[in-house]
Amino acid sequence: MNLDIPTRPQRHLPALVWHALSHRMVRALLIVAAMLGGTGAMAEAPTPTAGVALRAAVAPNTEVSGLIVKFAAQKGVAPMAAEARSALVARSVARLRSGSTRSQFARNLANGAELHRFDSTVSIKEAQAMAALIAKQPGIEYAAPNRVMRNQFVPSDPDYAAQWGFQYVPGVTEGANFEAAWDVVRGSPDQTIGIIDSGITKAHEAFAGRLRSHAAFPNGGYDFVASAAIADDGDGRDNDPEQAPSSCGHGTHVAGTIAANTAFSGTGEGVAGGAPLSLMQMARGLNFTGDDADIIDAMLWLSGLSAVNGQFNPSPVRVINMSLGGGGACGSAYQATIDAMRAVGTLAVIAAGNDSGNVSGSAPANCRGVVAVAASTQGGNLASFSNFGAGVTLTAPGANILSVGGVTNGACYKSGTSMAAPHVTAAVALLQARIPSLSVSQTILALRAGARAFLPSGNCTTSACGAGLLDAYQSLQTIDPSAAPRVGWATGAVTLRENDGSVTLNLTRIGASSSSVSATINFVNGTAVSGTDFVAPVTTTVHWAAGDVSDQTISIPIVARSGEQGTRQFSAQIASVTGGGTTVEPAIVPITITEVDCNTVIPMAIGDTVTGTLGTPLTPYCRGGVRGPAFDTVRYRFTGVAGQRVSIALNSTQASPVLDPYLYLLDADKKILAENDDISGGVLRNSLIQNFVLPSSGTFFIDVSAWSSTQENVGPYALQLSTCGTYVAGLTCNLDIDSNDAFDGNDGLLIVRRMMGVESTSLKTGLTLDACAERTIAEDIGNVIDAQLVAPVAPPTAPIPFDIDNDGKVLATTDGLILLRASLGIRGDALVAGATAAGALRSTWPLVRTYLNTSCGMNLLP
Repeated sequence: MNLDIPTRPQRHLPALVWHALSHRMVRALLIVAAMLGGTGAMAEAPTPTAGVALRAAVAPNTEVSGLIVKFAAQKGVAPMAAEARSALVARSVARLRSGSTRSQFARNLANGAELHRFDSTVSIKEAQAMAALIAKQPGIEYAAPNRVMRNQFVPSDPDYAAQWGFQYVPGVTEGANFEAAWDVVRGSPDQTIGIIDSGITKAHEAFAGRLRSHAAFPNGGYDFVASAAIADDGDGRDNDPEQAPSSCGHGTHVAGTIAANTAFSGTGEGVAGGAPLSLMQMARGLNFTGDDADIIDAMLWLSGLSAVNGQFNPSPVRVINMSLGGGGACGSAYQATIDAMRAVGTLAVIAAGNDSGNVSGSAPANCRGVVAVAASTQGGNLASFSNFGAGVTLTAPGANILSVGGVTNGACYKSGTSMAAPHVTAAVALLQARIPSLSVSQTILALRAGARAFLPSGNCTTSACGAGLLDAYQSLQTIDPSAAPRVGWATGAVTLRENDGSVTLNLTRIGASSSSVSATINFVNGTAVSGTDFVAPVTTTVHWAAGDVSDQTISIPIVARSGEQGTRQFSAQIASVTGGGTTVEPAIVPITITEVDCNTVIPMAIGDTVTGTLGTPLTPYCRGGVRGPAFDTVRYRFTGVAGQRVSIALNSTQASPVLDPYLYLLDADKKILAENDDISGGVLRNSLIQNFVLPSSGTFFIDVSAWSSTQENVGPYALQLSTCGTYVAGLTCNLDIDSNDAFDGNDGLLIVRRMMGVESTSLKTGLTLDACAERTIAEDIGNVIDAQLVAPVAPPTAPIPFDIDNDGKVLATTDGLILLRASLGIRGDALVAGATAAGALRSTWPLVRTYLNTSCGMNLLP
């Protein structure tokens, strides 16, 4: 089911710098043995201050309703059984949250990945750490949080002129110039526009004849919201994407902007739409909230890449509007889906977010290969609520937008980047209707080439608000077959770490294709030097023959230099275009390489506790830490063994002023394995990585830094590296037989052996207890088990702790088998199958699970 993830309060920082509160980190993976919108006027945003670092101001502690895990087939290795796959995820979740959250396999996604749902929401950082941990395990292709996504709208002022977003009066109404575009094209009935949103009010007069229907999908789309509670329509998934009752429904409003019925003569009704001759399909992926898994399935179905109930979309779309978003990085699940969509020619147009912060922290707008849309006011300024930054493609009308509202008729106002994105989607539909063969990269280039320059007196620049203000007409002009050829980058500014391997740049052409065109590309040294920091010639030439409109790709290897070099930059620049072509600005793609090395690395060993200080001017801090060169970082090094569990605690040792630390665990190549900001956001702000299973043997690094480079970043700390677990005994029984703070396969086997009458001297035969085990003497181990094989002296009615099936006896073939299976990660009906006595009072999975959780300290999911 989908889970509502509410936005939590954020820390306000000066100069648009915000902090995203974080999470408790991952605790342990299973040891798997082979044995078994609103209203209100929007003020215009202030001009971003020059020289100020713009950090994400997205919903902190953005919560997650589960994990999306793709298990990969390995040559020569038997596929992991379903129970083991589910157990691997469930155990890591249970340990992460100390039992307060549990996971259970929910369903397969259309792309073969699995959705494992939580029974309560967790923060994005908790889930990211868990996903990173799971992704390191053999047989895992990727793991990603299943985030809750939110509609991108904010309160609006009904005093704004009706539908100014389609108009253009220079200096007065800086809309998207659709009125001129409609003279060229108004869409096409052969074209289908995809929308992922909260649904659509089908009975509204604005949508009569506007929805693409088929026999299998008679209602113009599909409802992908799996949770009836979230869907608010009485059921889960079905073929009806109807909007939940609302006077101003989000999806209905968005769809109206894209393609509401529009009259160009006579008397029309209601409002206009940007591509009124085109048809729409609504994939309902959320209500007020939704989650990644449902949204990803919707993306795949709309693009024709997957089926629902055995039915593929008969009308695959080439553009999808996604007026939704949540905090955090793009993530592998979204990126893989977007890459697959682009491969079949489908473009995602995504709202940049409404947090007045950098779009780099708003997913999925921060994914590669999408159009990320910021919101503008009628005067052409960046709206006060809109996100911004180098990741924005362009800016479109988003403040006080009038569109479809009500049930059968009517209209309403909304504001937000949710309202800006559909203007761009409608413009994309016009471009694709004009030239159906237009590629994704060409479409993006046409939007950028046609964008109007920001007003000199306004608050937007190309570094913060993208290529310019959306102009549907000018974009159409750039793809006219008679227009001069234009060449430009389909790649924006790139930042990568020096250990990322290479950077790939895409170049494309639009306009006349009847002649050959060549572009000369210069690679310009900055603080990064060719041959030292990257490998590229001084100049290269990209050529298109007559009729060739394919995308050109340039891959530039990045050199991972040893030692701390600092951040350095170079650029790729279109120096000239021949064949009568012109260059689409910006001609330069800036490429920033950030450092990963530290000149000083402090050795430590498992079991050590070390101390240090951040923010001392005399200390030569590392500038190659994961947080970036602006942060003080101290790096430590230790050696570990594959499969070893490690826990890392980073604690401020000064009460005031507070030091808010940030902790990273890195592999030998300085790539992130796990991270943690706050153990409990805003409450316990020390950092903890708990029970991380090392994926390999060798060297690992720990980065100690702070959440901010300017505040709460000074003070002493203690760093502890250990290997022990976190199991806590239940009300009546203790399963941690060897006292290593975990219930694992060793414990299960010891219990069964004792139940079978094995003497203390032989209990440990063939077993290797880990370094955390504090109960290692065989006689002590036997005594702990024996005490739980009989009823306690008091109270007289107390049950026998290890009588799991509650038949009044403790048997190795029933109770012992259940505990052994549980210690190896088996869950569900398989845990109790054939392992309960005839007439036992506790013989089903739900009953056994409840007993193990409440009495024995386990954290088994339903």
